[in-house]
Amino acid sequence: MELLIKAMKKNIVLLILFLILGLLIFYNIQVVVDFAGQYIYPLDDAYIHLSMAKNFAEFQTWGITQYEFSSTTSSPLFTFLLAILIKVFGNWEYIPLIANSIAGIGLILIFHRYLKQFSQSTYIIILSSVVLLMPLHLMIMTGMEHVFHSLAMILVLLQFQKYLEDKAPRNFLNLALFSIIAVGFRYESLFFIFFICVYLFFAKKDYVISIALGLFAITPVLVYGWISIEHGSFFLPNSLILKGNTNDGIVGFLTRVAGNAYRGISVLILILILLIQIFKNSKNQKSSNSQTPQVPKNAIPFVVFCGFVVHLLFANFGWLIRYESYLVVVILFAIIPFVDEVFQGNATNKILKFGTVFLLLITCYIRFGTTLKQQKIASKNIFDQQIQLADFLHQYYRNSRVVANDIGAITYFNNIHLLDTYGLGSIDVAKLRKDDHGKFLDNKNLQDYVAETAKNEMFDLALVFDEWVKMPDYFTKVGTLTIQNNYICGGTTVSFYAVQKENTLRLKNQLIQFSKETPKDVIVKIVK
Repeated sequence: MELLIKAMKKNIVLLILFLILGLLIFYNIQVVVDFAGQYIYPLDDAYIHLSMAKNFAEFQTWGITQYEFSSTTSSPLFTFLLAILIKVFGNWEYIPLIANSIAGIGLILIFHRYLKQFSQSTYIIILSSVVLLMPLHLMIMTGMEHVFHSLAMILVLLQFQKYLEDKAPRNFLNLALFSIIAVGFRYESLFFIFFICVYLFFAKKDYVISIALGLFAITPVLVYGWISIEHGSFFLPNSLILKGNTNDGIVGFLTRVAGNAYRGISVLILILILLIQIFKNSKNQKSSNSQTPQVPKNAIPFVVFCGFVVHLLFANFGWLIRYESYLVVVILFAIIPFVDEVFQGNATNKILKFGTVFLLLITCYIRFGTTLKQQKIASKNIFDQQIQLADFLHQYYRNSRVVANDIGAITYFNNIHLLDTYGLGSIDVAKLRKDDHGKFLDNKNLQDYVAETAKNEMFDLALVFDEWVKMPDYFTKVGTLTIQNNYICGGTTVSFYAVQKENTLRLKNQLIQFSKETPKDVIVKIVK
């Protein structure tokens, strides 16, 4: 009877959390609809996924435009999943929102099922933390791959745990399968799977299993890399080449790591709990004289901590706290036994209990409290800039040749030919930029390439951030579009250039007309 009551209490908590998640999503959608008339994703990257998925579903072209291959996505499996959904249900811009909501429900249910074996306090603390510390509603609403990635990583850790408990072939196959899926969603998964392999190889002496798991996990990277090379691109996605922390020299590397630590302070707080757990488990293990074989308590904490360190060194943090959201989830999973131990019974160290709650509350404030406002601002920025640019092109240049350097919405809502001066959507630019360390204006080869390509291929106009790349002298600057309170966009002001001089007056008149339709706080200026 007591077990039934506990189960009912946990189910009530589950329903309350589902209600909270639903209300958060509804509230944030309504906030955006109030100023945009529709929901706008808070990141232009969501429209990159949609554009590539649309082109693959409708034109069988894996690219940011329908005209050429481009390795623009950093999550091949998520883009492929969206392409399948578009093929089945049609091209609808809110497919990622629905898909993420389903994945979010799945993530909560996986935790719910696993947490049933622990105390009521642990159940409430961890499940609430997954929803609020991630925060789950925000990751759902980005329209990005992070909810699916987090779900896949939890399944990897669960199967790793099951394999340690029972080395049945079924458990290894499940571990290998979820490892492949996790890497397909984001390559950072390899950081953790590598240390799973290390643990199996050195601690468990499962040499063949360890090597086999590593080969399975790296399959998505090899397959996608081979396809990319066959199409003249890099082995890795363009975004990893251009945004990774591997080509800035030692000073640049250390600067990036320090920046990651600053932006990822909320995760570092959770890592403190994980380190306390590892230390406590090690201390208990040394003092234990039990001869009974047990599943090592530090196996998953070891994998999670080492994976976090490698992410800190080589991957990214920030950009609406999305890059580290999966880290929050896997750390929460790893500290479940510790939290359960801390909150069971009255004899538990009160300082440890208070400290754990305090650290979780700080993390909640940083990740949940501050982002309630940021999500609205980010969606407003994307609406004011990227959606307005997409609307402008749709009215006047929907099938034209366009030079640009922020490429999601403008390609998803149009069928333009694109020259991407950043390089995500244009491999020749990416090859010119891979060693410039973000110094756009100093890249003379890039400037010459833009000038030559725009002239030879008769491009119509350019919509660019001037601080990102210097436009050729023969381009004519016609006007600018400036947004207010920029938080998420690559620049505050986008400049409009006529590539062909004879089109200058036409572009100017189009901008004057379009300025009457933009939101009141978007400033469109004509260059005299």
